[in-house]
Amino acid sequence: MLEGLLTPGAGALYDAMVRSGPMPLDDPRADSSEMRELFDQGFVRRDYRGDPVIAPMEPVRAVDHAILGAQTRLLEQQRQIVAARQQLDVLQSVYRAANGSGDDSAVEVLTDPQRIGSLSLELCLSAKEEFLAFTTQHFKRRPDTNTAMVMPDAVTERGVRLRNVYERAALEFEGAKQVVEASVAAGWKMRVAPELPMKMVIADRHSALVPLDPSGMEGALFVRAPTVIAALRMLFELVWSQSVEVGGRSETPHHGLTPTQAKVLDLLATGMTDGAIARHLDVSERTVRRHVQGLLEALQADNRVAAVYAATRLGWLG
Repeated sequence: MLEGLLTPGAGALYDAMVRSGPMPLDDPRADSSEMRELFDQGFVRRDYRGDPVIAPMEPVRAVDHAILGAQTRLLEQQRQIVAARQQLDVLQSVYRAANGSGDDSAVEVLTDPQRIGSLSLELCLSAKEEFLAFTTQHFKRRPDTNTAMVMPDAVTERGVRLRNVYERAALEFEGAKQVVEASVAAGWKMRVAPELPMKMVIADRHSALVPLDPSGMEGALFVRAPTVIAALRMLFELVWSQSVEVGGRSETPHHGLTPTQAKVLDLLATGMTDGAIARHLDVSERTVRRHVQGLLEALQADNRVAAVYAATRLGWLG
């Protein structure tokens, strides 16, 4: 019970108390190591109203408190890792200079999945101006709202810009709208493109992480070469300029269209299916088809491809 938050014994004791109610102070278990753990983690409290007892905290409050504590500890560990890595870079430079080993490698090949995953967060924590990302359809597990990357206060307080481009296929699953909304609420600017060449993250102008294969399972390149970083940033900006905003208001006015029609046109331009568009707009597929038909008539187009072409020519698409 509550594996990862409590030891098995403490989890079992809390489960028993939730089911049976408060425990008298003279109960033999009241002075056990498991009970002390429950007090330390905020899962129980002493109640002196009437006969003194040890009462279990409401599960939703206790678990939320424990999760918050675990997240705080993880963030602190990540900050320590970033600080250690910064110190490592300095020491490595001193060592190489003293031993004639030349400059640090501008491109490093990584094969440890755990190292690759932690480095992605480390790069975000190190960003001072902006953090950029490409997200493709190659997921290890189906995304949910808990996968939205929420930045620590240390990042958001610095005013770091967070931008992410999703590949269209990466947003055509049930619940994608909720993932986008959670990411936007966390401070991300989100756009969708028909296709992306790869996953990628870029921190400012100093570091990038790109996979060796589409899934990212074969390893990744940790890039610190300024010219390569500049090229990757140009690629990101090119894709960003041609992508469609999701999860927020459209930046481009659409002549004579309602907001919903304009958003349908934006998503239609990415090649999204009617079902995916309906999920993102919280409307039925029938409503989407009605809007598409209206767009075809307004643009005097025979099909969707022709409609997108006509909308681009008229400047209705950014």
